[in-house]
Amino acid sequence: MIRLTDIKKVFDGRGIAGLHGVNLEIAEGMIMAVMGPNGSGKTTLINIIAKKINADKGELTTQGEIRLFSEQENLPDINVQKFLIQKISPEVEDEKKIQLARDLADIFEFTFQLRQNLNQLSAGQRQKVLLAGELINRPSLMLLDEPFAHLDPHTRTDILNSLFSYLRRQEISVLWVTHNLEEALRFSDTVGLLNFGKFEQMSTPYELINHPRNLFVAQFLGYENFLPIKKIDKEWTTPWGVYTHSTLAEDEGILVIPEDAFILNDSGLKGKVTHSYLKGLSQRVTVEVGDKSFQVKIRRNSPLLTPESTLFLQVNLAECFLIPL
Repeated sequence: MIRLTDIKKVFDGRGIAGLHGVNLEIAEGMIMAVMGPNGSGKTTLINIIAKKINADKGELTTQGEIRLFSEQENLPDINVQKFLIQKISPEVEDEKKIQLARDLADIFEFTFQLRQNLNQLSAGQRQKVLLAGELINRPSLMLLDEPFAHLDPHTRTDILNSLFSYLRRQEISVLWVTHNLEEALRFSDTVGLLNFGKFEQMSTPYELINHPRNLFVAQFLGYENFLPIKKIDKEWTTPWGVYTHSTLAEDEGILVIPEDAFILNDSGLKGKVTHSYLKGLSQRVTVEVGDKSFQVKIRRNSPLLTPESTLFLQVNLAECFLIPL
């Protein structure tokens, strides 16, 4: 378990905060991803927990061993098995050390490289070995700061699958920094979004995607369609009818329209396609409606839309959500 209470870190005399009153608790076996723009405080948070730097204010409570995974450029000129054995606590018997090394090699799929020199490994194999070296003594908390960002997507996904499967089985807690939203949502129990040293939102992946707390969170998650709306006669009024799915107390708000919430028919708002492109397996189009532009997702088996095409847009309001203005 780890707990941060009102942690603050300032890096210069102007009062620019690396962290500003951060509160955080990671339970045993919990996997938490931390995301945010550059300079939001992600690495500062990791370094304070790893006790590489001290907070100016607040309380840090930790239990058990904490390991910070980092790149190593100058590796020793030894084979993989010897490298892993050297990482094991000296209290462990020699025969058990060899078995521990082989067990982790099986889990991370580098058994055939155990007799190979560290400097002869590929980048992906080297990352697996270095990870195994950090995990071999079963730490209570693993810290990862943008791990494997330089690896190709296939190799990175392969390593992450092995890593998080092992961490969950061993109930090792994890705090990891990543810029990859898809991976954060896939592998984490909780995702926290940092902005200027404060968490804007900290929630489950489902809650984060379906209920962004404010405009910053919604934009960071990739939502692009924002429409200011008001209450008229106590009802949230939109161009597509009354929005009834909000408990927002204010009289003004921003309707967030996911790109796949649009419905193409003959009775919606008339718009003109200004740009079209393929994204993944779907077609995306930019549609101008009056002085507004919307990003719309089109089914991949639909006819290809070209600029100047005319569309009529309806919206499934049940798939939209309202955030404060």
